[in-house]
Amino acid sequence: MATAVRFMQEEYFPRQQAAIDQFMASTGVDVRAYFLPVDPFWHDARAGFGTPPTWDLLAPDEVVVAEQLVRGTLEPLGRRAEESGIDLDNWLAAGIDRFRRDGELFAIPYVAMSNVLIYRHDLLDQYDIAVPTTWDDLRSAALHAQAALRGDGIDDVAGFTSRGLGGYGHNFWIVGSTLLPSWGWEWDRGPAEPPLVDQPQVIDAVGFYASLLREAGPPTSETLTFTDILALYSAGKAVFLIDAATELATMRRERPESAGHHSGMTLVPTGPSDRPEPGLYSPSYCIPASSPVKEEAWSLLSHLLSPEEMAKDTFEGGYAEPPRQSIVESEEYATAFGEEFQRVVLATRKLARINRPLIPNGFDLGEIVGVAVERVIAGAQTASDAIRDAQREIDHRSW
Repeated sequence: MATAVRFMQEEYFPRQQAAIDQFMASTGVDVRAYFLPVDPFWHDARAGFGTPPTWDLLAPDEVVVAEQLVRGTLEPLGRRAEESGIDLDNWLAAGIDRFRRDGELFAIPYVAMSNVLIYRHDLLDQYDIAVPTTWDDLRSAALHAQAALRGDGIDDVAGFTSRGLGGYGHNFWIVGSTLLPSWGWEWDRGPAEPPLVDQPQVIDAVGFYASLLREAGPPTSETLTFTDILALYSAGKAVFLIDAATELATMRRERPESAGHHSGMTLVPTGPSDRPEPGLYSPSYCIPASSPVKEEAWSLLSHLLSPEEMAKDTFEGGYAEPPRQSIVESEEYATAFGEEFQRVVLATRKLARINRPLIPNGFDLGEIVGVAVERVIAGAQTASDAIRDAQREIDHRSW
């Protein structure tokens, strides 16, 4: 009896089940698919590359891929892709090129998501507020909008919301991808050296972010996950939001009454570095080298990577930031998501890069820094004290 291909992905991307069902029907290959919630997803992805592996094909965050590249646990995919006629030159280079080593490719992105500034254009028009282009402008605009709303007797709409809960997959998504790079974070102290976070620019950035959320954010912002802030914004409870462009598309797609239908988006604001830093979230398909069914796993992966399936992911599944550049540039994309949405996504891709450090134990770095930022947002520590404590914890670990 043939061994099943064990496939694992975050539950955020469930459309793959339809693609898997089609694959099984057409090939006869058995696939056991697991779509996990975010926190067990992180743990199980990191722990899944042993001998034997837990999974035969999975799509972890790029930092997990980076860990496994160093450990040599990934099956090379470049030759297989070439022989299968998959045009990887069509992938966003800023993502896929990070998974090459010694001329070989070991992982292939399935989305290419970056942060944008989402805003209520109806409220900005109502109160004559310009779309901000810098972090300082964003703070002023958020406070202005919030004060104007309070003056009109609206007390339950915040000027700004963003991820507050500590963790790599929580606030470090924004902090590591967009916030700290906007202040010029320089974390790299050399191979195997502990990453550097105790820098004046990091302290300033964290202090700014915490103040912005305390002054213009919802109550207890330090507890808010990405699902919390998206629900708040969609319900009309915030004027500005920083998160992935896909989230605005999701609001418009899934909720007819959503504030997303009264919203626009633009590039993330610039900080002292004078460069917008949208970051890049590029989780990628990979096959453990120890899988006993590598050929069957690749057969499934090549099906998932086909232009037809990735187009379905985009237009039927709503994964609005696919890695295939040709999809984003197409007329169908402009029709599906709007010309403004397409324009901003294309502009963002010219700036996109993976800013969260791709180093062994990079996930742990995000956990440490994320928790420190959460404490500052909560008012439990100053930015300087929290970042100093984070650096001490980082320095006591092996990197």
